[in-house]
Amino acid sequence: MQHILVITLSNLGDVIMTTPVIMALAARFPSARLTVLVGPKARALLDKSPQIHQVVVYDKKADWRRKWRVLRGLRQVRYDYVVDLRHTPIPWLLRCKQRSPLFRRFRKTNQRDRHWEILEMMGFNLPSPPVLPFFDETDVRVSLEKLRTKGILSPGGWIVAAPGAASEKKRWPVASFQTVLGELVKRTGCPIVLVGAPNERPIAEAVAQELSGTTIVLCGETTINQTAALLSKAVLILANDSAIMHLGFELDVPTVGIFGPTRHEQYGHVGQRFRIAHADATRCSCNTQLIPKHERSCFHGLQAEQVLALCMALLKTIPQADSTRIPDHKPA
Repeated sequence: MQHILVITLSNLGDVIMTTPVIMALAARFPSARLTVLVGPKARALLDKSPQIHQVVVYDKKADWRRKWRVLRGLRQVRYDYVVDLRHTPIPWLLRCKQRSPLFRRFRKTNQRDRHWEILEMMGFNLPSPPVLPFFDETDVRVSLEKLRTKGILSPGGWIVAAPGAASEKKRWPVASFQTVLGELVKRTGCPIVLVGAPNERPIAEAVAQELSGTTIVLCGETTINQTAALLSKAVLILANDSAIMHLGFELDVPTVGIFGPTRHEQYGHVGQRFRIAHADATRCSCNTQLIPKHERSCFHGLQAEQVLALCMALLKTIPQADSTRIPDHKPA
């Protein structure tokens, strides 16, 4: 039996962007034993996948003894391939036949594309993979029950919004979210589901205060797998640059990603069901280029009208077969 180790990242959004690599390897080597090394935050994201035989947690903040115990366990196996998407020395501490290169020259800017380039550097020419199973039927059932207890009885067709983000600097203003979601409610009649981490609940509740129609807050009430199940049945996702945005793209749900301080060329996506909302930084007086990346927080005057137009344009692209998922809506 072949053994493959994939070393993925720690942050939830970053891990989501590496899942195509994991699934491509699983499809190329269906009989191999696939192990994924991941940070503690994202373990649950991968646990649902039957293609992954073992998920090993590696906490980069742990002391050296705990790290060595993890490495010692990995050293018990001789791997056929070790694919390191984090660019660490770990592959060189393990026994394996082929490793991803230590020195890399990327041709592309986008992070998701760069993960794929690492496979190409190893000589793999793999087709587009299936989507990683982020959730199962239990997650669907539990998430729908949570909606029913809050008054949403339909099996799909809601708009999901994620006004939070891991970094406060990546959060588009509450008032802007209110404006866009308020108009979407008027034009579509769709219920609004606000999702995110527990610490993002105050932001979501602030957004919900000014919205009419059915609007519920689920921040902190669903696991990442249950959240993915909800996203899969949404008619539209509106999110800051965050894990929710990346999940929407991977699940092929119409998604508008809002970008300000982070580069949309690097962390955004391109696809028929994905739109990037951003303003021209060169017309902004914030002098972004002079500020350290971790301190940037400007959205360069991104207007609610621009984001709303992108949302309405995506809603119009829903295939006729899916048209029953949303009520008729007025033109933008």
